[in-house]
Amino acid sequence: MSDEETRPDRPFDGEAGFGEALRVSPEASDLAASLLLALFPGRSWAKAHIGRLTAYSARPPLDPAGTRRLFDKLFELTERPEWRARYAVAREVTDVTGRRLELLVPLPPEEYEGGEGLVGPFATLDEANAWGMSVQAHELAADAMRVGDAWLCELFALGELLDD
Repeated sequence: MSDEETRPDRPFDGEAGFGEALRVSPEASDLAASLLLALFPGRSWAKAHIGRLTAYSARPPLDPAGTRRLFDKLFELTERPEWRARYAVAREVTDVTGRRLELLVPLPPEEYEGGEGLVGPFATLDEANAWGMSVQAHELAADAMRVGDAWLCELFALGELLDD
């Protein structure tokens, strides 16, 4: 991807006409970059690193139709056998920073090093919940979700949501 600029730990959202469009796990970053360029060839793209995720921002920002088009393609990707086997998740997220799409591959529990993240897979709901409780810090909440034949545990910053 031909980036205007790359920044660590700060998306370009709202800056110089950019709007954050997508955050992806490292395993899907190259694929996401190719997909964005193919779907939206007339846009400028920038990326930033938010923890272990890559955030892609578009100029001009995606409109609702473009966001829907991207989401549909991301969902198609997660239905492919190679991504289903990795429990990849495509979703729309709304939080205190705004609305964006995500394409995430869960981190194996033994590789989790703290902070927000999607972790798994776990064989049962009880295992996912127990793991979440075992690592849950004061500022994080945990929630289990079923993906395919497994369970994932999402850890997210609860304080930001309560402050909103």
